[in-house]
Amino acid sequence: MSATPNAFRCLTATFALLITVAAGLFAVASPAQAARSTAYQVTVVRTGGFAGVDESYTVTSQPGSPFAATLMESVSSREFRSLAPSYLPTPNGADRFRYTVTVAYSNGRTKTVVAVDGADAPAVLWQVVDTTMRIAAGPTVAATN
Repeated sequence: MSATPNAFRCLTATFALLITVAAGLFAVASPAQAARSTAYQVTVVRTGGFAGVDESYTVTSQPGSPFAATLMESVSSREFRSLAPSYLPTPNGADRFRYTVTVAYSNGRTKTVVAVDGADAPAVLWQVVDTTMRIAAGPTVAATN
């Protein structure tokens, strides 16, 4: 009869261990899933400058568009996701453009980064700004001489 309580304790301990391991796996899976979330929309708002412009450029993930796909990969990268919320120049000058980049991800989150011309910002930010503006502006007609 003493074997039955021991078997029950062993079964209970095994079950508790499985629950603990499963809880640990779910805790680890949540950040990993967030990291794998992909971007589906990038918006760049450019304001300021000498003329006081206020322009908005939006690119969404589009099947068959290699440029949009490359942009979405860039803003889904760890390098872009680790950017600071803002990059401001020192000293601050007048008539500079201010760029607000907002990225929407498939997990419902967004990331917004603000930069001003002359700021010491990582290259990935300026590449995203430039690529977004070029794609959103559409194809241009080359001038003929």
